Amino acid sequence: MTIPTMPGLPTFLRGMLALLTLVGVLCGAAPQHAPQHTAQPEEHTAQPEKHTAQPEAPAPEGQHAPAPQEPGDAQHASGAEHGGSHEALSTMEMGSGDFFLHKYSHLQPHAIALVPASGKPADSWFTFYDVNLFQLYALAVMLVVFLAVLASFRFARSPWLLRVFRGWCHWLRDEIVVSVMGEEDARKFAPYFIYLFFFIAFMNLLGMLPDSVTATATLHVTGALAMTTFGFMLIGGMVKQGVGAYWKNLLPHGVPVWLAPLLFVLEVIGLLVKPFALTIRLFANLLAGHLVIYSFIAMIFLFAKVFEKEAVSYGPAVVAVGMSVFISIIEAFVALLQAYIFTLLSTVFVQQSLHPEH
Repeated sequence: MTIPTMPGLPTFLRGMLALLTLVGVLCGAAPQHAPQHTAQPEEHTAQPEKHTAQPEAPAPEGQHAPAPQEPGDAQHASGAEHGGSHEALSTMEMGSGDFFLHKYSHLQPHAIALVPASGKPADSWFTFYDVNLFQLYALAVMLVVFLAVLASFRFARSPWLLRVFRGWCHWLRDEIVVSVMGEEDARKFAPYFIYLFFFIAFMNLLGMLPDSVTATATLHVTGALAMTTFGFMLIGGMVKQGVGAYWKNLLPHGVPVWLAPLLFVLEVIGLLVKPFALTIRLFANLLAGHLVIYSFIAMIFLFAKVFEKEAVSYGPAVVAVGMSVFISIIEAFVALLQAYIFTLLSTVFVQQSLHPEH
């Protein structure tokens, strides 16, 4: 069974992302800081008037006059006031370039719970991030779905959705694991590779929900998945062939002695490149789609601010919404495609470690 591919999709996404990021940078509103600098002399000129007016207004009886404020305290208070106003900025009060940065910040992992190692909140031995939470959500969805699939075998006729997942498991086992590894090894590794496919697929699809997080758009998650495959490659290969034979078989048979050291280094580099390729492929494809969607959303506010919320600003907004929907449809396909590619490549890499002669 073949999976349709779209060779032009990565180039399109990279080009669109570069274009939208360039628009955001060029529209950065550096002149917006000018009023802030011009207002500073007025503040400083108004301060002497305040101090000269204080002796003319004596404090009422029974109340103490306020202590004179030190210049350092005044600067600290003004800085805190400025910081508070910056945090309270609404979307339309942001700078034009900040629209994009604000949207892109949602793709970064954010800590949501800390387990302190001491009394200090900042000092912690474990940090729980939002991507970890959505990994647990993916596992919970898998548990619910496949417990229902397991229970469906007790009935003569099960719901169509459960039959779809049953057929999907059969397809993964027969068309990927068995066809690559053979019957004997497939019985050992099929449960892991089926789990790997659905775990990645559910994380990808959960990331498409509103106000959600795509765990696979983080290098930590994709790197951990790739290192799991790398562990199966090393441990499985050394168990199957023996420790010495595994490293010896990295070299082709009949290689001259003087060329063996150079080839061995190249083979080890090639071995390390495989998990790196798995990490970057999954991470980059999921991140690129989200960056493009967030760029289109930021452009809605950008043009609304440029045209001062006039009726003409609705034209670019309609185009941005339409393109966001279009990219979201493509992302739904990419979410399943990347889960398939990661699983297929992992199966091939493990098979090559188990049987180097093939």
